[in-house]
Amino acid sequence: MKKYGRGIASCMYSLTVMNAPNPCSAHVQMREDGSVNIQTGATEIGQGSDTILCMMVAEFFTIPVERVSIVSGDSSATPYDFGTLSSRVTFTGGRAVLKACEMVRDVLFEAAAFQLKTKPDRLYIADGFAVDKYDPNKRLPLAACAGIAQFGLRKLPIGIGEFYPFNVPVDENGQGIPADTYYYHSTVAEVEVDTETGVVDVKKMYAAVDCGKALNPSAVIGQNEGGALQAYGWALGEDVYPYMTSVDGVSKDFSTRFKPNDMSNYPVPTAIDAPEIVADFVDNIEPEGPYGAKAAGEICANSGAPAIINAIHDAVGIWVVDLPATPEKVLRLIKEKERQGGENV
Repeated sequence: MKKYGRGIASCMYSLTVMNAPNPCSAHVQMREDGSVNIQTGATEIGQGSDTILCMMVAEFFTIPVERVSIVSGDSSATPYDFGTLSSRVTFTGGRAVLKACEMVRDVLFEAAAFQLKTKPDRLYIADGFAVDKYDPNKRLPLAACAGIAQFGLRKLPIGIGEFYPFNVPVDENGQGIPADTYYYHSTVAEVEVDTETGVVDVKKMYAAVDCGKALNPSAVIGQNEGGALQAYGWALGEDVYPYMTSVDGVSKDFSTRFKPNDMSNYPVPTAIDAPEIVADFVDNIEPEGPYGAKAAGEICANSGAPAIINAIHDAVGIWVVDLPATPEKVLRLIKEKERQGGENV
């Protein structure tokens, strides 16, 4: 017999490293052709940080994103970043990059004011131009501003930005503000459990993240879908105790019996295995975030597995407390429940 169940799980995650300084810094330069280069230690590991930082700069200067390039993650050539961890790069890297952009803007406005015979505080940026807000006919392309600054005023349009997320380390009494801000995620899972075989079939997963303002919606959806599939693997199939030792070469928490050599003996779910995934996000502006953004990183994988386990419980009344929920384990728990006098499932 197949039984249907639905489960939900939600979680929160710190945005930036807790209880520690974890700054990011960036250099931004506009060249005399109007293109912009970013240098930052914030490292792209496939999560899309290079793209989002370039998008922020393009938005700031109202230029096509194709006009922005980035050098990132090279500690021999880029300014300091604490690391790509704790979902911090969009938030901290974005703040550092925008602070650098503000310095570049000030140089560009000084050059534009010189050329247009106006004052820097009368100017704003629109469509790639420095524009006099009281006389819109007075406008100058940012590329021209960069050239005038460099060759006329002898000032390079270069900015240096840094950002330290706010936190107050937790003291011995548990008091403090461990992280600058937090973001949130929820998953609903629908499953069918075969009570004769213990096979769990995940029919559908709904995953939503509170990412602040979704600056790159397609990337947010992709992160959500990838996180859901990863959680699906953790919940139903992935089972590994890797060999890892402590400094003295002994560890009670890890097993030496399982040493995978490649992915052939540690299968992960692929598109063929994926259930239907409905991914979404909630725009919830973060006042401290760059353009209101927070993150859409690790958290996207965090609530899926418990949602599936809750759905299994809803279907057949058992609790799987040791992942993964393999057919053998599910069937054994069903039989134990029956032996203990529980209702037939």
